[in-house]
Amino acid sequence: MNITRICLFSIFLFLWGCEAEQTAATDGASTPAAPAADGDVELIDVSKEPLVKDTFGKVEALPATLHPHWVWIADFAASSMPDGRAYLYDGDTARVLGMLNTGFSFNALNIPVHYREIYSAETYYARTTRGKRTDVVSIYDPFRLTPIAEIEIPAKRASTMPRLADSALTDDDRFMSVFNLTPAASLSIVDTVERKFSAEIMTPGCAMTYAAGDRRFFALCGDGSLLMVNITDEGEGAVIEKSEPFFDVHKDPILETGVRLGDTWYFASVLGKIHGVDISGDKPDFLDPWWYLTGEDRQANWRVGGMQPVALHNKSRRLYLLMHQGDFFTYEDPGPEIWVYDLATQKQMRKIKTNHPSISIAVSQDDAPLLYTITEDLSSLDIYDATSGEYLRSASELGIVPLLIQVPPLQ
Repeated sequence: MNITRICLFSIFLFLWGCEAEQTAATDGASTPAAPAADGDVELIDVSKEPLVKDTFGKVEALPATLHPHWVWIADFAASSMPDGRAYLYDGDTARVLGMLNTGFSFNALNIPVHYREIYSAETYYARTTRGKRTDVVSIYDPFRLTPIAEIEIPAKRASTMPRLADSALTDDDRFMSVFNLTPAASLSIVDTVERKFSAEIMTPGCAMTYAAGDRRFFALCGDGSLLMVNITDEGEGAVIEKSEPFFDVHKDPILETGVRLGDTWYFASVLGKIHGVDISGDKPDFLDPWWYLTGEDRQANWRVGGMQPVALHNKSRRLYLLMHQGDFFTYEDPGPEIWVYDLATQKQMRKIKTNHPSISIAVSQDDAPLLYTITEDLSSLDIYDATSGEYLRSASELGIVPLLIQVPPLQ
């Protein structure tokens, strides 16, 4: 018997079996099901009720007011990199509210204070995994989670492990800066109002991008210095100025996961210092560094570490650091504790022991802040009271490789 006859015979047997089963079910339809015995599960005959029809093409919108406990999770999707995603969760219920598709090698969103739009630097290939490359800044409606527009930029956006500092918005949300690495370093400047690419600015030896005013960004350089980038009102040109080194890249480098309070950026070093950079003047003012680790802590090899190990609650001026014990080169390792500091006094306030070792942390910016952590196994977003450290709830099924947490800014 050839393969065609075998297939046809198999299909016949399958259809005959289905018909027999359907006949048996019909014959017994008039006989009521026996009542379930104690402890048994009562089976419900779903064939008696018609299935509810799905409605296609219907789009639901979120409430048109930003909730302070909404939180975005950036999914790097390492096992299917052309399919990066950003998930929106409600921190009060741990429910997912929606999702954005964000292209190949997704880093993070850029969320303006006005929250009328969301910006995302994205990469696409004509054949999904090959073909002509196109880089864009996509613009999304934050309540309908649908694309509004896109702006094409040079096809050289940095494809790295996700970092919040791979793109940034000016303080007035007018211009967006996207870090490029080919391996030459540069910034693509995008006008979010005029919907256009404005300029590419070379930043040799300096990486990433941080907001520093309405028309200014800065980058961190390989020798421990800072590169200030002042753009024009049209975003079409820039004046760049490099500072003197403000940390030792060999003995005690800083982590690039800086946090900002007003005009000051704070960076944690590997060995236990906080470096402050005041960007209010024409030139950066480097504040005196202070130890966040005591001598006893350093002796016990406590380290800050993770993918996103530093967070800040602006109103209370509380700094949160994700901590673990390890050697000098473990600055990306997960941590079982979060240490909380008062920036005003530079003193430790409390230690929070998490339910699971975590790789990333963030804090909501309202008066009743929540502390979010992504667990080491990437399976859960654990949610705590940021003031007391009490565990509240968890959200599961975060995606494929969720690495970063983004809390929308409050006006």
